[in-house]
Amino acid sequence: MLTKSQLKDIFCQYSFRPLKRFGENYLIDSNVKDKIIDEAHIGAGDIVLEVGPGLGALTVDLAKTGATVYAVEKDKKAFAILSDIVTKGLPNLKLSCGDILDFDIDSISSEKAVKVVGNLPYYITTPILEGFIRHRAAIGSILIVVQKEFADRILAEPGSKAYGSLSCFIRYYMKPAYLHTVKRGCFYPEPKVDSSLIRLDVLKEPSVKVGDEALFFKIVRSSFGQRRKTIINSLSRKEALDMPKDKLAAILERAGIDPTARPESLPLEAFAAIANAI
Repeated sequence: MLTKSQLKDIFCQYSFRPLKRFGENYLIDSNVKDKIIDEAHIGAGDIVLEVGPGLGALTVDLAKTGATVYAVEKDKKAFAILSDIVTKGLPNLKLSCGDILDFDIDSISSEKAVKVVGNLPYYITTPILEGFIRHRAAIGSILIVVQKEFADRILAEPGSKAYGSLSCFIRYYMKPAYLHTVKRGCFYPEPKVDSSLIRLDVLKEPSVKVGDEALFFKIVRSSFGQRRKTIINSLSRKEALDMPKDKLAAILERAGIDPTARPESLPLEAFAAIANAI
């Protein structure tokens, strides 16, 4: 991987400036790089999708495992530089210039599930994860570096301030795990906040059973849209379930939910119980 001074030389040589709108912060800490490669558990025969390879901090190491690596870079100039500087003789490395949101993940899957690795820019983390969830049948695991605040929301447990609809959405489809903190000084240019390395293992079946997924997610979103209210006040609103409180109270009690409970105190199973009771 490139050091900070080498990156500066590359920037100068190619008249390149990292784009803030793409969240371009390049990894310069070899210890963190080694941790990511180690946690990826990649070997020969695996299929890897690297999101935003940038200038190749992980790319070559990923390819040297013997896996087939598809590296998708959105920035055209960064892609051109990457194409110039990556080690030759890696036929298993497939570089692609384009938006990861448009990449056909299903086209690279086989009998082995795709392993996703990447450093996700904050401004587009949610849409990227939503895209992965849509293509979850082709994906086995997702190993990503994201801003710490975003990771905290994904990993949050019921009762914590960070717990919300994102926590529930991810846990419905995946099993999240915190792995390492990545300090802001591990990147150049240095971002304003620290990041976290997390793993999301895709579940073969959703973590809870619901009869109507659309209703389930509407209940989750509506509950946390008014998180300071009690669950009955949040869901009885016209914008939510538009239901008389006495009728909703009976449904909540049938589902074993205290109508005066706050949404942030309820586990995923509780929201599933409400949806199924309705």
